[in-house]
Amino acid sequence: MSPEHARKEVRDAVVMDVSNLTLTAQGLPVAVRLYRPARPVPAPVLMYFHGGGWVTGDLDTHDSFCRVIAEWAGCAVVAVDYPRPPEQRFPAAVKSCYAATLWIARHGTGLGLDTQRIAVAGGGSGGGLAAVICQMARDLDEARIGFQLLLYPVLDCLARNRSRNEFATGFGLTAEVLEWYLSQYVPPDIPRQHPWLSPAHDPCLQGLPAALIITAGCDLLRDEGRAFARRLKKAGVPVRHKEYPGMRHGFINYPASEPAARRAVLLCSEALAGYFHLPAG
Repeated sequence: MSPEHARKEVRDAVVMDVSNLTLTAQGLPVAVRLYRPARPVPAPVLMYFHGGGWVTGDLDTHDSFCRVIAEWAGCAVVAVDYPRPPEQRFPAAVKSCYAATLWIARHGTGLGLDTQRIAVAGGGSGGGLAAVICQMARDLDEARIGFQLLLYPVLDCLARNRSRNEFATGFGLTAEVLEWYLSQYVPPDIPRQHPWLSPAHDPCLQGLPAALIITAGCDLLRDEGRAFARRLKKAGVPVRHKEYPGMRHGFINYPASEPAARRAVLLCSEALAGYFHLPAG
């Protein structure tokens, strides 16, 4: 074949379109990266909120995870580039993540998205944001979220438990680093039990979406993830909790070198695909 024909063959074989967009949602400009598979159309959608202690992560640091999930779960992924501290402190990130989710729920059909099948996900601080967005969507009744995928999430900024003590140093994310993140993110006049900071402090967890919660065995956030899973189950929310012994916070970002990370990515994909490909409603 000619070089031009060969180039067209390669272009046509691409199974995913990736584009950077700016949404104007609730008066806020919110930058997002849309990963849209060639099929199905319309595509179910995962809202993804990156980790990095609210401060350090961005769309590029979690790009590979979003690409793999979009391909393996057969869904579109909308990764939100929420404002980061210290330039924009709490609650800017929460407002942007919620505004983007609401915009997709209301207008996503114009992007080829199935707005009847929306899930949220995130790791660490992004996992906490995902949990918060689910609670806001339930309370405000403005967007329907059917599934939440929480990866070693920050759920309780006041937690005092065994894992916070046992893994405070020497296991990647330390207590000192977490406190630095919080000092950058949270203004001093905001109580850390605020439900937009600590979704585990919401007194009512009924009516929330089904959940998959992944925790790492050697992570100072481990026990709050365990406790949140127990409370969701007690509240009647379908929940699966999977812990990976010996793993540290953020392990899922290293599938090339860590077999447990590959298994965890596969589990995430299977759980999302199971939700997305059920009949609507």
